[in-house]
Amino acid sequence: MSEDRTNGGTGDAYSVADQITSYQQSALIGTAVEVGLPAVLYGSPKTLDELTGALGTDPRGTMGLLSGLVTFGLVERDGDRFSLTADGELLADDHPDSIAMIARKEWFFYKLWANMPEAVRTGHTQTRAWRDRLENDPEQAHDFLRALDDLCRLYGGDLPGLADLESGGRLLDVGGGAGSHSANLLAAVDGLEATVLDLPGAEPVLRERHPELSFVEGDIDQPRFGRPEGEEWDYVLVSNILHDHPAGENERIVREAAGLLAPGGSLVIYEWVIDEGRTSPAGVASFTPMMVIENEGGYTWTEAEIGGWIRSAGLEPRPISQGPGPIAVIRAERA
Repeated sequence: MSEDRTNGGTGDAYSVADQITSYQQSALIGTAVEVGLPAVLYGSPKTLDELTGALGTDPRGTMGLLSGLVTFGLVERDGDRFSLTADGELLADDHPDSIAMIARKEWFFYKLWANMPEAVRTGHTQTRAWRDRLENDPEQAHDFLRALDDLCRLYGGDLPGLADLESGGRLLDVGGGAGSHSANLLAAVDGLEATVLDLPGAEPVLRERHPELSFVEGDIDQPRFGRPEGEEWDYVLVSNILHDHPAGENERIVREAAGLLAPGGSLVIYEWVIDEGRTSPAGVASFTPMMVIENEGGYTWTEAEIGGWIRSAGLEPRPISQGPGPIAVIRAERA
């Protein structure tokens, strides 16, 4: 008979135990980037003594870190020298396809997840608001924007196809940060002119990552996001903004965005859209607890909820455009 690896025949205890301990891999990756290990090992294998000397770390602690990274396939050992595997090299800042910024972003939120019980009990965020972080901790906030740009490089390429902009024109990217999504649209649509609107603290990262884009200071908390009366745009993009806010605030944001459209202009909402039962698609459902931790009132919203805000703004939404990824597009036109 085969070994019964279940708990009383009612569940797979081994599988659940693996889930319980899966945090260890994330912790090792976050720690490696935090102490600078991938940067030191990138293209330069080293002994333990050489590593501790370069990093200023404890030999026993460093060996423990290396042991874990070898186990998870990010570091390999040849005699007394350690080097990065091909996957491990992606954690080095100098790698052309580096995801080190993504690791830093997730390490920041990793530590917040320990407060998930409090978020569940109270419904309140466990971190400071984005505006506060941008003003008072710009280094972390800028790394966060860089990480979002890197995530867009990996996963955000479906926006042009989902948005299906028929022609060029003037596009305003509301709260566009580093300009990641505007840059993808600009590359895909002939004749498009893209301008990112965000708080002034976001501009340095946009200039660093996407200098081809225009930038204007604005504030989604203000009427018309701070833009002058009479200004109109052919497209207004609201990308990954609604999940940061409660329902009433989202209705206002959508209304302000619609008010910036020229006649015949299109509102393009690019967002994590969850089903009516709020348990699928899996990628969106797993994103939902992050919003509870990260944003006061943040949530993932349904097509019906987003469509209701669009109709309240005087527009009629098109059917949702969903690709293989978790983020979808809902468009609406001003008559």
